[in-house]
Amino acid sequence: MTQEEKKHIDPSENHTISHLCEAWKLSMRYQVKPSTFACYATLIQKHIRPALGSVEMEKMDNEVLTEFILDRQRQGLSANTLRLILFLLKSIIHTGERRGIYPAETLEFFLPKDRGNEMRLLSQENRRKLLSWLAGCRTNFELGLLLSLSTGIRVGELCGLRWEDVDLEEGVLHIRRTVSRIRNTDQKNAAAKTRLYIGTPKTGTSQRDIPLPDFMLSRLGEKKRDGACYLLTGRLACMEPRGVQRRFKNLLRKLRLPDINIHALRHSFASQWIENGFDSKSLSEILGHSSVKITMDIYVHSNMSQKRAYMDQMTAV
Repeated sequence: MTQEEKKHIDPSENHTISHLCEAWKLSMRYQVKPSTFACYATLIQKHIRPALGSVEMEKMDNEVLTEFILDRQRQGLSANTLRLILFLLKSIIHTGERRGIYPAETLEFFLPKDRGNEMRLLSQENRRKLLSWLAGCRTNFELGLLLSLSTGIRVGELCGLRWEDVDLEEGVLHIRRTVSRIRNTDQKNAAAKTRLYIGTPKTGTSQRDIPLPDFMLSRLGEKKRDGACYLLTGRLACMEPRGVQRRFKNLLRKLRLPDINIHALRHSFASQWIENGFDSKSLSEILGHSSVKITMDIYVHSNMSQKRAYMDQMTAV
């Protein structure tokens, strides 16, 4: 326990969850990437401290915990977000326990049943319409969208692509960085609430090499620029994910296509891969997942026509 941590943990005081949040952040600040720490700090500031900050650790029980969890669910948070919040809260509780500060009883963390809010995807017809439009355009932005739809890369990874990452000779796309707008945790520049972060991908498996489909090689060759330039802009400055999302939404309205999130392009790529009968292990590696289970549970969706085709192949009883 460092001297700085001792300033936040005084055994003579009542210990609130808010107090322990600060101690936990001190211990974690340099153990994770800046973007990860900013995400954690945002969730703590937005969800844990407002609801539980004033609760004394010694009075924290399962009734308080259950109400907190159910209240987060009523707010419409996704299962993944709620899972991360509970991970943070559990870690904060353990920070107190390691210092001899315990809750009123053994806490039972649980994840409520998912209400089934599924990712909205493009139908095959609308996907073809979008592909047709992108194939006929010659701007950097449309080229980036076509690349996303053809490789399943994340929007942050798309924003971080430089031309040096595009190997046309080998036909490979190197994913080496990601771009995100994160909460500013730099106390020296506290006036700025957020800052642009350009760093390595989220996990070790996210840093990967993706074989490019043949039709993309000629399209990318048309726009090839100096290696230090970003693919989406053709300049030394990158585009931010929220800017890509905004322009993507405008394009959907222009083409009179359903309103979907740009992340749906990644889901669509994964679903089409499986529909074509390709193996899930290769898909998991292309998407940059740590396991095939993550790929199959989250990113693969079957449509009604696919289910019907399967049913028609079943032997009648």
